[in-house]
Amino acid sequence: MEFFAAIFNQQPMGFYNLETLKEDAKRHGIKILNPDINKSDRLCRIENGAVRLGLLMVSGLGEAAASAITETRTERGNYKSIGDFLERSGVFEEVALNLASAGAFDSFELNRRKVKWEIGLRYRPANCQLSLPLPVEQDLAALVSPGNWDKMIDEYSNLGLYPTGHIMASLRHKLGKGICTSKDMDKMNDGDYLSTAGLVIRRQRPRGKVVFLTLEDEFGHIPCMVFPGIYQQSELTFKKPFLIVSGYLSRKDGACNLVIQKVKSLDVKEKVTASRDWR
Repeated sequence: MEFFAAIFNQQPMGFYNLETLKEDAKRHGIKILNPDINKSDRLCRIENGAVRLGLLMVSGLGEAAASAITETRTERGNYKSIGDFLERSGVFEEVALNLASAGAFDSFELNRRKVKWEIGLRYRPANCQLSLPLPVEQDLAALVSPGNWDKMIDEYSNLGLYPTGHIMASLRHKLGKGICTSKDMDKMNDGDYLSTAGLVIRRQRPRGKVVFLTLEDEFGHIPCMVFPGIYQQSELTFKKPFLIVSGYLSRKDGACNLVIQKVKSLDVKEKVTASRDWR
């Protein structure tokens, strides 16, 4: 746990992005917890056998805002409500909305749309005339809670990872039959032809010819090789974030790769974590 907390706190660095590191932590039985305005420190830390994400993980929240949140909480106690947080922390509205998207107010209200609505009602810029602390309950709308997909995309956008799952689990129903998972491939033999899909987390061309890709699904990694002729035919497709690929499994000298023969992109419009690419 300490290792993963330390690695998260040193990002961006190294070979893999946050989502891939999070998935590795999950495979080691380590739970990753969303940021929380009353439980998170500036940096990630250990909490009851899990890793609690730090406030600095949230998009748009810099050192000054994170310090203001934690120092005020230390001096005057936990935040009692969303209004109390906005008044005492002094963060900008955009920062508060990003915190809501990241799940940092879930201990007050699980419906993140309601949280954002309330932030909009209560927020007052620091340089404006002070207003009376009037109640806003009568102006709260009966909003439908966002579904798991919307929550996931918000968390990818604001944290760079999805603490409770992997996007491929949500996309699996779009793939149809005959698409193997990384777990299925463990049981397959050298020379088997198969189709699989995943999020591209790494692209490499170490000698300028063969391209190496690593796809990630909800179960693990799928190492792939693309020879120049195939790559040149579909170069633009290979640069897409989600791919469905088909090819022959190669098991040689202890290494396993899918030698790609065909590729097509999986249409996902939302922005998710980016791959790490090297020439």
